[in-house]
Amino acid sequence: MARFTNKIDVKGRIFIPSKLRESLGRNVVVTLSLDGGYLSVYTDDRFRRIREQFEDLNSMDPKVRRVMRLIVGEALPCDVDSQGRISVSDELWGHIGTKPGDEVSIINIGDKLDICSKNFYEREKAELSSVMELDLTGYNVTGL
Repeated sequence: MARFTNKIDVKGRIFIPSKLRESLGRNVVVTLSLDGGYLSVYTDDRFRRIREQFEDLNSMDPKVRRVMRLIVGEALPCDVDSQGRISVSDELWGHIGTKPGDEVSIINIGDKLDICSKNFYEREKAELSSVMELDLTGYNVTGL
């Protein structure tokens, strides 16, 4: 697990560090995260499983349709190029308030990546003390 900082180049691409590329493979899917201010990067296989789970939900529920539009509908398949970059659309960058030239934080969350603006990450990190007060006993998270 790690966090990296890179700049969005003029073509909307970011460099994915080699340590992270090994687990992601050559094809990824970038979409909105459930958490505001973030994009999520999934392997093709994991995103396929997520999409299948959405398809099994009740499509008559307007909340299901809304989340499907935001997660599945905004998904952008990306190839990792020979230099380790992925090209993300201006629209997706705009969802997290970034543009070419801005620095982003790439956070390794196991088998997916979260991406946000560096400034957003620094603000969230400054608020960490309130998160540290969260009672995790109900979540069965052990070993911290």
